[in-house]
Formats: sequence, structure tokens, C-alpha cells
Amino acid sequence: MIDWDIVWRDYIGISWSGALGVVASTIVLYLFFALLMHLSGPRLMANPTVGSFAVLAVIGGVTARATLGEAPTMLGALIVLNTLMIMEYLLGTLRKLPHPLPRRRPTVLMIGGRPVSSGLHRVHLSQRNLWDLLRSHGVLDLDDAELVILETRGDLTVVRRGSTIDRSLIAEVEGREAIPEHLLAG
Repeated sequence: MIDWDIVWRDYIGISWSGALGVVASTIVLYLFFALLMHLSGPRLMANPTVGSFAVLAVIGGVTARATLGEAPTMLGALIVLNTLMIMEYLLGTLRKLPHPLPRRRPTVLMIGGRPVSSGLHRVHLSQRNLWDLLRSHGVLDLDDAELVILETRGDLTVVRRGSTIDRSLIAEVEGREAIPEHLLAG
């Protein structure tokens, strides 16, 4: 015989106080993780390593366990997922509003085949990491990479020898003042 009280209590349901705890812990951990990704996201995305994957997996596991509480249930999981979606929507809406916090901007990493040390330092990338990224983007000769920009999501934009980039496309790029005129169009 099935004991529906046990099924509800241990697998499906959640108390009102448990639901409040799930919402509160989800909001706090979401905000913490958003701050963490704001500070180190471009580096993690630009150069994912086994170590960074392991760190993100552990963070995900710990976060899941902490948000679901002592006895994870289906309704608890649904509350976590809905809270995350609401937080993502709200944070996306807030990003559109003017605020005092500095926004991450794309950053110049290389000009004329030479690394820009201030740009590498700003995004916490080593020259070795940059070489790895360039190879993965098909750059086989450093002199072919006239301009390299690390985008805010961790991807690279590579302007190759003989190409130019429209001035309006670099308006928000950190280090744009060092880009030579012959690379700019428009």
C-alpha cells in the first residue's frame, strides 16, 4: 500500500516556511553568483580549463544543495527554478537602467600582432592564454592578427591583416584609443 503522506512530505511537497527559505537562499546565492561571474566571467569563458570547469561544477552542486534545503522536493525544485527565472528577468531589466557600478566592456588584447599588456592584465589573461585563444580562432601567424578584442561574453573578435573595423563597433571598447587609424573604417 502506498503511504501518500510520505510521498507528499518526502518527495513532492514543501511547507510555507520551507518555500520561503528556498526563495531566500536562491535569491542570495543568485546575487552572489552574478557578482562572481561579473568579476571573473570573461576570463572563465575566454579560457575554460579543467580547473575552471571543476570549480563551476562544485559551485553548481553546492548552490543546488543550499537552495533546496534539508529535504529536496519536487515543489522545492520548481520554486528554485521559477525564482531563478524571475531573478534573471529582473537583473536583465536592471542592466538596462543607468547605475553607478562600472559595466564590463570589451577589451583590446592585441594590436599589430603584439599583445597589449594592460588589456591582458585588466581581464586577468596571460599571454599563454591569449596564444591558446588565437590558435583556436585559426590565427596561425601573429602578424595576421592586426587587432584582437575580448568581448564581454568571453569570445574573441580578430581583425585580420588587410581588414578594417567600423569605428562605431569599437565605441565601447576599452583601449580603443590605441587602435591605429589604418584599422578603422567609417
